[in-house]
Amino acid sequence: WNDDCCDNIMIYYHANRLKKISLVCSFASSVLSGWVGSAFVPHQLHAESSAIRLRTHSDALPKYSNSLSLLAQHEPLTGAFYAMSSENYDYDEFQRVPIAGKVLDLQMHTRRKSPAETLASLSGACETLGIDTFDVYGDFDSDEKQSYLRRFEAEVAHTFGKEESVFCLSGGMAQSIALLINSRKNPPIHDDNHGTGKRASFACHPTSHLLLHENNAFSELLGMEAVIISPNSDSAKGNPMQYDPEVLKENGCYGMEPVRLSHVQNLFSSHDGSASSATDLTYPNRKPINCTEISTLILELPHREVGGKLTPWEEVEEISRLCKERGVKYHCDGARIFEASAGYGHKSLKQTAEPFTSIYVSFYKGLGAISGAMLLGDSEFCSEARVWLRRMGGNLYSVMPYAVSSWDGFRRNRLKEEVHGNNIDGSHDQSQQCNFENRRKKLARVLELLHADTRITPIVQFDPVVPETNIVHGYLRMSYDECMAALEKVEQSTGIRVLSRVRSCDGTLQGSCDSNDSSDANNQKFGCRFEWTMGESNSLIEDEDFVSGWNAFAQVVLGDQNNAY
Repeated sequence: WNDDCCDNIMIYYHANRLKKISLVCSFASSVLSGWVGSAFVPHQLHAESSAIRLRTHSDALPKYSNSLSLLAQHEPLTGAFYAMSSENYDYDEFQRVPIAGKVLDLQMHTRRKSPAETLASLSGACETLGIDTFDVYGDFDSDEKQSYLRRFEAEVAHTFGKEESVFCLSGGMAQSIALLINSRKNPPIHDDNHGTGKRASFACHPTSHLLLHENNAFSELLGMEAVIISPNSDSAKGNPMQYDPEVLKENGCYGMEPVRLSHVQNLFSSHDGSASSATDLTYPNRKPINCTEISTLILELPHREVGGKLTPWEEVEEISRLCKERGVKYHCDGARIFEASAGYGHKSLKQTAEPFTSIYVSFYKGLGAISGAMLLGDSEFCSEARVWLRRMGGNLYSVMPYAVSSWDGFRRNRLKEEVHGNNIDGSHDQSQQCNFENRRKKLARVLELLHADTRITPIVQFDPVVPETNIVHGYLRMSYDECMAALEKVEQSTGIRVLSRVRSCDGTLQGSCDSNDSSDANNQKFGCRFEWTMGESNSLIEDEDFVSGWNAFAQVVLGDQNNAY
């Protein structure tokens, strides 16, 4: 209906979420009125068509697009719904458009926007951030007054307590640049690199992204070798080369520890520093090496591939001291450093960043940007990084879409005290929301409920049992085909998608278990595995829905397995 001052918004949601209708009305009213400054009133419930009709002043219609987009992003709160202004409302046409998120996806942690919505949101971000000019080739010669990109870089550097930062298109590029700079800044004690004056090796955990997901770019492009830090406290348990990255990539690493202080101590103390004592073998070319040839030690926070586990903070600081003694640069793979900082309970990102000489930060993972990364360090390091960025072709004519999206995500998703306090420019913005700690608590609470359900525990093992961040890995005691068939049955019968991304594995857990682990992971047989991140989307789903979905999944799996016998 229409009158002189009112117009309509229709919100469509999944029919089996009727019990939460009051939440829809309350949430829609608060979100929309907050964005357009007009009162939205729940007017009528249409149970047959699964819709709520809201009404507002028609002069707010031009501002609907941002509000409706924001509302649609919060669909997990009530199940699924789709919003549309009556200004262009056509019921028959609308019925041919898939209703957004008809399935309640328990694993989907990010809010999916269409390309058009994503690009449209950049326009609003430019206005909010005060961006009215393009960057050009990285704005290397501009200052903060002239360049939005330099202001963005300065804001991130300030937040992390570093002198400067450099925006990069990808984490792979950022970390390659860090390795190159460090290999040249640290001349080897024993120059066995044909007079190049480089320490052409770096140390890392066997599940490092550089080993598993970058096609050995560090070796093929940089001419460097990796020294794998054995995730065993007792170095006598085997050579680090037993941790084959290809096997870990395919089958996971159930029960594996993150980097620990004792692991690094074993690495640094395994040689007396002479060239004749080179007993470790590098990856991928299996060259003999001693620790004096290591230029950089990379610590990932958190360790994604082992379920978001964290190196204990006091050990992070002690490893920093050891690296300084050895003349080794200490680099943080901080792709998920926001999650790690919350997991440590730190009050600021400066505290998390302090032990490291350089840090890489990702903006598209937990912060929801299109793409983008930042490399942080001292001024000399960042000046060299800009040179290497140019050499690698990373300073495009303009990185505006990526940088704007990254800055916007950074502003909206910093730690709580930084979000609700003053911004860098002194302004106060309470519209930003960040809940990395709440997401970890949510995941811990849901896992506790799942562990308490005797119908669920026989089919899945979570690693770690108690999440240290908002990430956990799960290993399923069934074949991949069994898993996918059961998931499809549950989705069809309940409207709940328990898992949407599952990988097969053959149960080979090569060297992945600490022998002190009472769960005896080497005796576990898993057919598939998954990563579960509690993010801005699925963290809004009620705990009972997680339990209900997993319970239905377990019943289907166990029923099928029993029937098979």
